[in-house]
Amino acid sequence: MVQVLNDWQVLREEFLVPIALCLITIIKCHLVTTVGSHTLHYHITVASASTPGVPQYSIIMYMDGVQYGRYNSDIRRAQFYSASLNPLSEHLDMQTKFAQAFEVWQRHRLNFLIGVFNTTNDNGDIHVYQRKSACELHDDGTIGGYQDIAFDGKEFLVFDKERVVYIPSTQEAVMVSHLWNKHYDSTNSKMFMEIDCIEHMKMYLPYISNDLEKKVIPNVKISSSESESGTKLHCWVYGFYPRDVEVKWIKNVRDEIYSEESAEILPNPDGTYQIRVSVEVTPEEGATYSCHVDHSSLENILVVTFVPVGE
Repeated sequence: MVQVLNDWQVLREEFLVPIALCLITIIKCHLVTTVGSHTLHYHITVASASTPGVPQYSIIMYMDGVQYGRYNSDIRRAQFYSASLNPLSEHLDMQTKFAQAFEVWQRHRLNFLIGVFNTTNDNGDIHVYQRKSACELHDDGTIGGYQDIAFDGKEFLVFDKERVVYIPSTQEAVMVSHLWNKHYDSTNSKMFMEIDCIEHMKMYLPYISNDLEKKVIPNVKISSSESESGTKLHCWVYGFYPRDVEVKWIKNVRDEIYSEESAEILPNPDGTYQIRVSVEVTPEEGATYSCHVDHSSLENILVVTFVPVGE
C-alpha cells in the first residue's frame, strides 16, 4: 500500500512538474487575455470488468463545460478535440504517459472500494469508480475547485479543500471516509487542484480563448401535451452557447409559473447546449403563456408565446 500512496509524488515529479516548466515558455510566446472565470474539469471512470463498446478506464477533460480532450484504455493515447490545441503536441505526449501510469493508481482505488464495500464480481456485477475533479480560476485571480467521488453511481465522498480531508456525502459513507483518509494522502488532491490543474488551464486558455468567447443564439420550440390534471407546456431551447441560460414560463406577461420538474442543461455533439422546461397549467379563458429565454448571445430577452392548436 505504501508504494501506491507514493505513486502520486512519482507521477507528479516525472510528468506534471516538467509540464509546468514548459508552460513558462509557452505562455511567454502566446499571450492572450482571457476575460471572466474559467473551470477545468477532469472526469475519471474505472470499471471492474470490460463491457463491449465501453472502455474500462477513461478520462474526459472539459473546459468551461465543453469537452476538449480524452484518454481511455482502448485508444491508449491522450487526444484533443480542438485543432486549436494542436501546437501542444509535446504536452499531449506527456499527458499520455501520465494517464497510462495514473490508470494503475485509479484501479487500486476501485479495488480498495470493492474490498471496503465487501462486493465481488462473482455474480456478474460490474463495479464502477468515478471521480470528478475541477479547478476554478476566477476573474479576480482567486482559485477554487472541488472533487467528488462515487462508487456504483452513488456519490459518497467530497473533498474539503480547506481542511484537506475527504468528508462523507451520506451517513453510510462515514466509515469509508475514515478509511479513505487513512489510506490516501489528501494533500495530493489539494496540490493537483491548486497547482497542476490551474497550470494546465493557463496553458490551454491562450489557444482556445476564441472558442470560449463565441456566442451562439438559442433556438426555441414550444409544444404542449395533455395530462390527467391539465395541460403541460414544454419550452425546448437548443443550439446555444455558452452554457449559462435562464428559461422560464410566464403567465399573462408578468406572473412566473414554477416548474416542479428539474430542468437540466445538456450538451449537444457540436459543443452547444439544450434545455427543456415544462410546466403544468389549467387553461383559463383569456390567459396567455409565454416562454422567456435570457442568454448572453441575446441583446434582449427572447419571448415566444404559446399558441394552442387550432388558434
